[in-house]
Order: sequence, then C-alpha cells, then structure tokens
Amino acid sequence: CIGTSLVDRMRIVSLLLFLSILSTIICTQDPPKKRKNEKKKPSCKRTKFDRKTTNYQAWREQMTVCDLLQDYDSSVRPSGKTPMNDQKGPVAVTVSLNIRSISAVSEKNMEFVAQFQLRQEWYDDRLRYMDYNNGILSAASRNFEFITVARDQRLWIPDTFFQNEKNGWYHMLDQENKFIKIRSDGLIVYDRRLTLHLSCPMILLTYPMDVQRCFIDFASYAYTTNDIKYEWRNTDPIILDEKANGALPNFDITKISNATCHSVTATGEYACLRVELRLTRVFSFFLLQLYIPSSMLVGVAWVSYWIDWKSTAARVPLAIVTLLTMITTSHAINSNLPPVSYAKSIDIWVGACVVFIFFSLIEYAVVNYLGIMDEHREMRKAACNRSRLSNVIESDIYMQRAGQAMTSPASLSAFSSVEKKRLLRRKRKKSFELREEEEGGGMQLMNVFTNNNGSSPPLGVQTEWTFEDTTDLVYVGQRKRVELVRWCSVLSSRGRAERIDIIARIIFPIAFILFNIAYWSVYLDEKAKREAGIFEDS
Repeated sequence: CIGTSLVDRMRIVSLLLFLSILSTIICTQDPPKKRKNEKKKPSCKRTKFDRKTTNYQAWREQMTVCDLLQDYDSSVRPSGKTPMNDQKGPVAVTVSLNIRSISAVSEKNMEFVAQFQLRQEWYDDRLRYMDYNNGILSAASRNFEFITVARDQRLWIPDTFFQNEKNGWYHMLDQENKFIKIRSDGLIVYDRRLTLHLSCPMILLTYPMDVQRCFIDFASYAYTTNDIKYEWRNTDPIILDEKANGALPNFDITKISNATCHSVTATGEYACLRVELRLTRVFSFFLLQLYIPSSMLVGVAWVSYWIDWKSTAARVPLAIVTLLTMITTSHAINSNLPPVSYAKSIDIWVGACVVFIFFSLIEYAVVNYLGIMDEHREMRKAACNRSRLSNVIESDIYMQRAGQAMTSPASLSAFSSVEKKRLLRRKRKKSFELREEEEGGGMQLMNVFTNNNGSSPPLGVQTEWTFEDTTDLVYVGQRKRVELVRWCSVLSSRGRAERIDIIARIIFPIAFILFNIAYWSVYLDEKAKREAGIFEDS
C-alpha cells in the first residue's frame, strides 16, 4: 500500500509539472496575427461627456465621426451620389488652388518651385450625418457646419498626383499642414500645403526678353474617368497670393489661367487639370548688367582708331583685353543656361559685340601692314630720287658743255647733223618732263652747277633748286628711265594707314547703330507678341 501511494504521488507531481510548463509556453507565445483581409477597426474611442473637462462641441463632433466610421472602409471609393444627384457614377472632385509663392525658376534645369495649398472637395454619401444630441441621432434637425476629422481617423482620399513634378514634400512644422472636414450632407473638404519642384520646358529663343509658359498638371494616378472626374471650383479656382510676385527676382507673373485636360495611357483615360503660369522676364537686370556694359566694351575697342598706328603697345592690348572680356562674359552667361540647338537672342548680341571687337583688332593688323609697306615705299622712292638726281647732274654737265660749244659758229659747225638732232630731242624731252613736274607739284633737288639767278657756283658747293626754277635742265636717259620716274611717283602712297583709321571711326559706329536698330526691332516685337499670347508654344 505504501508503494502504491508513493507511485500515485509521483504521477500527480509529474502531471502538475507538465501542466505548469505547458502554460508557461502558451503564455510566452506571440498573439496570432490579423488576417490580411480582416478590416481595420477605426481607432475611435467613445467616451462619456464630462462637463468639467470636455468641450461639448468638440466631443459631439468626435462622437459623430466615430459613429460614421463604425462600418466605414477607407479603401473603397464613394458611390458618386450627391445631394443633387442620387445616381451612382464617378466621384466628382472639385479642386481649387491657393498659390502662396513661386520661386527659384531655373533655366538650366528647366524647373520652378511652387508652394501652394491644394483643396479638394467631393461627396461621400457614407459620411452623411444628423445632429448628435445626448447620444441619440435626431432626425428632426441637420447640422451643415463642418466637423474636423482627427489625424488618426482614415477616410477615402483621391490619389491625386502631379504629372510634371520632379520633387516635393509636405510641410510638417510644427504639425502636419493639412485638414479634413466633413459636412452633414457628406461633403468632404481636404486641404494640404505642398512645395513642389515642377518641370517647365522653356523656349529660350528670345532670352533674356522671353515669356515662358509653365504648368501645374495633376490627375488621378490609378482611377480612370469611370471612377474619378476632376473639375475646377466655380468661384475663384486659383488664388494668387499678393506677395507671390515678390518671391520671383527675375520674373513677373503676368497671367494665370486654368483648364481641363485628359491623358490617355495604355491603362485607360484619366481626367486631369492644368494651371498655366505666364512668366515674363524682368529685362532691366540684363539691360544694366549685360547690354550697357557690352556696348561700352565695344566703344572702348574703338578708342584704338584714335591712337597712332605706330603705337602697337597701346592698340593691341586694348583690343585683346576687350575681346577676352566679352568672351568671358559669354561663358558666364551660358554657364547658367542649358545647351540648346538654336541661337538665343543673347547669343546674337554677344556674338555681334565679339565680332565688332575682333574686327577692330583685324583693322589694326591691316593698318599696321599698310603703314609698314608705305615706309618701305618711301625708302625705295628716296633711292629712286637719288638715282634720278645723279642722271640729271650728268645731263646738266653734258648740256652746259654742249651749250658753250654751240654758242660759237665754229664749234657749232663741228657737230654733225645727227648730234644736233639728238640735242634737240633731249631739249624737247626735258621741256616735256618740266611740264609733268609742274603738274605734279615739282620736286626739289640739289643742283651743283647753277643758282636761281643762272650763275654757276664754284665746284663742290651745293645749292637748292626746283624743276620750276630750272630752265635749262635737260632730261638725259633712255625711255626706261622715264617709265622708272613715273613708277616712282605712282608708288608713293603715303597716309593709307591714317586714311583707314579715319574711315573706321565712321563706318564701325554706323554699322553698330544699324545692328542695334535691327536687333531691338526684331526681338522687342517678338516679346510683345508673346506677351499678347499670339504664339502658342507647345
């Protein structure tokens, strides 16, 4: 008996130990997970009204929302019924936009930054309610004032997305900047503050006198036109803050318009809305920072036309410095612009200024070359004059001796008829050359034989005389020498460099003025047309 009782006791102890271990294992296990298809219950805790600590209006609103969300499924869209239309259909979402600021327009990235409040309104017949009084829904009265939905209470919201958005964020300081309100007839108002980086394809053909058209496009991401249709609010669909223009340093918002659109993809047709912003660039900045300084640089390059062409150290650096300054300015401008396949108006202006400055450098190269050539011609001309002087001296000596011999009859008879004809021919050539020299202005030479009064000075003494004052100077030489004299007179081209500088002082400013007239008339007319909306850029 004693052995049997001991065995029974051992069995009881083992059973109790097993049960304790099993209970411990069951308690330490995680609770079973909810099924995926199981509906989430709204986190709405019903409380009793306390007059001492609770505001009745706020308590009543939250109790109303709790009742409405009791069997509400936020993943199912509304039926599309409205107080005016009790038929099912797509949900009509009414949209309005309050633009607070538009800033940071980037031509290089072709984008702009916009901050605005997006308000969407739609009807959800599941959220219609009546006055909640003493815990009883009274059918006798309706309250059409809005009640605010708490942040942890989930409703169905349209999946609106911005089609040309590049980046964006919600404002969270110090609380999330949004609200959802419900009206008793089932109207839902959803308002949220956003800041978005939006793409804006720009046409920079008339930059910096351009007018850009930027858009804010938004549509439903998943719901087609069979489920959602967007429409603008009838009154004040777009409100622009008064200080929005002040946030744009280089643009003025000259026009805001709204429109509806549709986008068709492989998955169906989607309704969308569009906001068009017309941005006109402020031209005064570029006038003061680019156009006037570049015109002054072109004028500085023209100063070299008034500097002597022999002053190479003054003219060449002046042209090179202005040319490099314009090229640097061009690079600085294009560094903030995207590479495009067409020439912008600012490229035309800067290119023309560079060409005018470059031509001033080329003009000096031509002037310097011609000036050096003129100096070489003068040197060759002096050599020709020295050769001619020696020929005239020889002819003068011969004619003086021949004249003395011909004064006496005995000596004259000694000359043959051939020599007499030769002397007469030389005298005729000499008189012909004297006439040419008188027409050409005459040239002063040094005669060692006769003074102006006709007397012969002593040998070795040089006196100055001209062709006009010399009556018995006879040209002696052959026909080639006459042609050489003529070539020497034509070769003289003194002053060509100076004449080119004088012409450049007139031609270059006139050409620049004509270019300005053509440039401003074309591009200002283009700007006026774009501001008037004649061109509808795609």
